[in-house]
Amino acid sequence: MVDINEIYKKLSWHSRFGEQLQGIELAKEIDDLSLLILPCANGESKGLWENCARALYVMSDDRLEPYLPSLLEWLQDLNWPGALIIMDRLKVFSGRKLKKSFIETYNYAVELNNDEGLIWLDYLSELLDNQELKEELPEDVLEHLQKHYRNWDS
Repeated sequence: MVDINEIYKKLSWHSRFGEQLQGIELAKEIDDLSLLILPCANGESKGLWENCARALYVMSDDRLEPYLPSLLEWLQDLNWPGALIIMDRLKVFSGRKLKKSFIETYNYAVELNNDEGLIWLDYLSELLDNQELKEELPEDVLEHLQKHYRNWDS
């Protein structure tokens, strides 16, 4: 197994394209996926996120399921590298499996009761494109999120 710091080095946006592709392939083999979710490594941090998201995108729902709270956290700011990739992945995630973590994240964003929470709700509302998730959500959550839907891209 390759050392995680070597994988991070390859995943960096400062690495050559071919090394980045190698890093993505190596990252797919990591057992602890938390190492790929918003990692802070050697001061590099955000320079890894886009390629970490690319590696996570191709993983199965079952493999990603234990990490859903952290993946949803990535959607706090869609300007963060990889956030749109994670959003696209969650749009095709099993709605049944996503429901619990999504509602917990939704509730947390509501409880923030500040601008950051409102922006996060705008971004979370994009997951209403996941039809299966949409059908799983309680009516009050769905109604509230529909008010935030497409509110961020205008």
